[in-house]
Amino acid sequence: MCGIAGIKGVLANKKTLNKMLQRISHRGESIYQQESLLLDKLTIGMNRLAIVDEEHGVQPASYNNEVFCVFNGEIYNYQILKQELSSYYDFQGSCDTEVLLKSYLHWGIDFLNKLDGKFAFCLVDIKTNTMLLARDHIGIKPLYYAMFENNLFFSSEMKSFCELPFIDEIKILPPGTYWLNGVEKKYYDIPEYFINYEDPKIILTGIKSRLIDAVYKRIPRESKKIACLLSGGIDSSIITYIANKYHNNVEAFTFANPNSHSSDLESAKLLCQTLNIKHIIVSPTEQELKSFYLKYGVYMAESYESVLVRNAVSYYFVCRSVKEKGYKYVLNGEGADELFGGYAFFKEVSKANRDIEIRNSLLNIHQTYLHMADRASMYTTIEARVPFMDKEFIKYCMGMPSSFRINGICEKWALREIFKNELPDIIVKRPKIGMNEGSGFGRNVSGESIYYEAVKEYYEINNIEKKKDLAACEQYTSLFKINLDDIEEIYNFARFIEYKYTRYAGSKIRLQLNTHLISYAS
Repeated sequence: MCGIAGIKGVLANKKTLNKMLQRISHRGESIYQQESLLLDKLTIGMNRLAIVDEEHGVQPASYNNEVFCVFNGEIYNYQILKQELSSYYDFQGSCDTEVLLKSYLHWGIDFLNKLDGKFAFCLVDIKTNTMLLARDHIGIKPLYYAMFENNLFFSSEMKSFCELPFIDEIKILPPGTYWLNGVEKKYYDIPEYFINYEDPKIILTGIKSRLIDAVYKRIPRESKKIACLLSGGIDSSIITYIANKYHNNVEAFTFANPNSHSSDLESAKLLCQTLNIKHIIVSPTEQELKSFYLKYGVYMAESYESVLVRNAVSYYFVCRSVKEKGYKYVLNGEGADELFGGYAFFKEVSKANRDIEIRNSLLNIHQTYLHMADRASMYTTIEARVPFMDKEFIKYCMGMPSSFRINGICEKWALREIFKNELPDIIVKRPKIGMNEGSGFGRNVSGESIYYEAVKEYYEINNIEKKKDLAACEQYTSLFKINLDDIEEIYNFARFIEYKYTRYAGSKIRLQLNTHLISYAS
């Protein structure tokens, strides 16, 4: 996992590229910073978090000094592709970047449909004068780009564009999309819902087997130990349970407030005792959380949505603990709520439209909780792995009957039914609880979280700053739907302005989050 950036055009130079990469230095290890290439009117580079073939994974990767690639992500089926390609190409190492590059050479643009994994990359073919940017099927890995006077700038995060004040608009490359010499084109879309009319037991078995495969492929065989984020809810418990079946050294990390009742902690402790795995409880002080939120929350999260910023800060602290234990990646349960209708507000939608809204939440998860998980984990230089967002698993789950998602008042019915005899009953029946509320750090709603209290305390001491922030937000009310009665939203959006994230073309759209419903139905 890495952070990539590049410039194509007459403005391409190493100095600007290095400034862009410095802004996202957290996406790579300190010993692998600013690996780059400079050619005529082109420079690309990266900060590298070395996981697959550390020795031969130096980037930009190249072939005959004609084709070059910088790649953020991991291709889970790269060994299968390598075997298929070995009759045509020699391989220098065991790095998935080399496989990606030679897949392009062999299959052309169609190679994107052969990739199973998460990725964002730039590939440059000097011989054919081709520049290709591409992103994975559902947007697990981020990629942004901007144009200025026929110059292209791209980066893994918007932070890099803080070094480019002349840029007026930043665009996101959508999931399942590639950018080829200035033209965007979809190569993948989330399947429409359909009804699988097989026997319900067969469908449940199919869901389980594919989820097991999704977890298994995300555990490198050489890993001596693996980490899981465990809230004690059904999603993270399932991932931890499956991981423990395939590895004899699993450690679970739970974010919890030791000075308050934490239902997350109670459930997580029970599961770890049941599975006999090591349990690490992450307990920052409220003051640590508040201070980080005020200083870094919006900058890190690249969002002004208070719900996402709160979750990102909490997520950051637990990922930081994972990093301190020597890990480079961590398994988590993100995406299950979107795929299985886990949010309470889905029940507000009519049954006729429920599946449509659930699919819409998947179409936008790259801007919500996958976005949050990427920014918070990578801010600690940790890769978050999301088995529930496996391409084959998503495809199969699109065929579930609607009742497999929400059955009466029970959300995520299929997951609960599949694992009801394998997980503790209290976990199987546990309702959806937000991260901060479950951990004992207050509800994740305006006016009731410790982060809201942080802003309130700050403005009480700095009333002049409150007036400045309010005035700054008022200038954007015609374009952004900011709630000027919510001090937390005012504070966050003022920081969003400060970092010039308002240049992001999609930032005017309010997101569908777990506290409210915004219809994206066309």
